[in-house]
Amino acid sequence: MTLESEGNLPSVSSAGPLRSDFPVWGLFGRALLYVVGQLLIVPAPWTVTGFYRFLCEHVSLPDGRRLRFAGQPGDIWYILIGLAVLGWLHNVHHAGVSGAVMLATILLTVPVLRWFCANVRTEDGRLKLSFDGETLAWLGWNILLVVSLLTVIGWAWVLKATIQWMCRTTSGTARFTFNATGLSILCHVFLLVAMCVFIIPIPWAMRWYANWFASQFSVVAPNAAG
Repeated sequence: MTLESEGNLPSVSSAGPLRSDFPVWGLFGRALLYVVGQLLIVPAPWTVTGFYRFLCEHVSLPDGRRLRFAGQPGDIWYILIGLAVLGWLHNVHHAGVSGAVMLATILLTVPVLRWFCANVRTEDGRLKLSFDGETLAWLGWNILLVVSLLTVIGWAWVLKATIQWMCRTTSGTARFTFNATGLSILCHVFLLVAMCVFIIPIPWAMRWYANWFASQFSVVAPNAAG
């Protein structure tokens, strides 16, 4: 049973793009902590949870209500630790090992997506979400994304389609859509990389990209969600 079928949950009907206001140094600092947590492995459940909490606190629905993240480090700590370990194993330069590590990483992100969506809230408690995407479908999209990297630019359109699929398979008291085009994703990523080459602009470049990316998600009216 999806959350939409639960009659005791009021829907979030205000449509429009999400609003975000990520602070420059807050975002940069949290991202650094996230990376450190992945490198040290053991702190990963705390740094990942803290990063998600930070992101949600700086994003609001079209009507101005801020999001909240209710997840705790102990919820799926073993999966977050496992993903950090797999991150280290990516450095093993062996085709068989690398392929197995990539497959395991893709599969382990599914429970993380379910955990994240299930714990996104608003202060009034009206927002309830559930990621219902099939594991095999998620695997297929990721394989297609990896293959599309060979085209140099085609990955942007595959990424757009993947995120749109994620929106369609997320149910609850609100439905979302992803509005960015493949070309806009490509241009924004290239500009981000170009700014990061100069090192000093990195914190501002991250904020610029994060605010743009968040604004590409919109809450849609129930009759437009299909």
